Amino acid sequence: MPIELSVKKPLILSAALLGLSLAGCVGEGPVKSSAEAIGMATTPQESKAFVRATRPAEMEYIPVGSSIPVAQLCPGPNPPPAYVPSGQAARFRTPPPIRDPKDPCKPRAGFESIEKQLAAKQKVNEAAGNTAKSLGAATTPPKPAQIPPLN
Repeated sequence: MPIELSVKKPLILSAALLGLSLAGCVGEGPVKSSAEAIGMATTPQESKAFVRATRPAEMEYIPVGSSIPVAQLCPGPNPPPAYVPSGQAARFRTPPPIRDPKDPCKPRAGFESIEKQLAAKQKVNEAAGNTAKSLGAATTPPKPAQIPPLN
């Protein structure tokens, strides 16, 4: 049973309108400019001055699945304990070392100074938290609002 042309016409017109409206979202061209004129598409705004000043000119993205090379800490005065497999791990081979001794490493003194700064900041934050707690405990909670009855 063939479909009448009068039924096909609205379907074809709606598909064409949908295609044109979606084409307004695509790159530059006559369809995009006409879509902007009637308010169906927009042009991205230029970045604010502070954003341009703080954002690097060339963004470098790290692809998914890649790893960033990170320098390990230099070995400290106490060497790590020897690997002694036990239980299920005894059936597998010894894991490869975490780093090659010839690889560059971060000086341990720099790490220790950062660790001390963080510990000092933690103490300051804990003291401020305790002060806020004591001030909150000394304050009585407000009375609930008195709402007059509607009747």
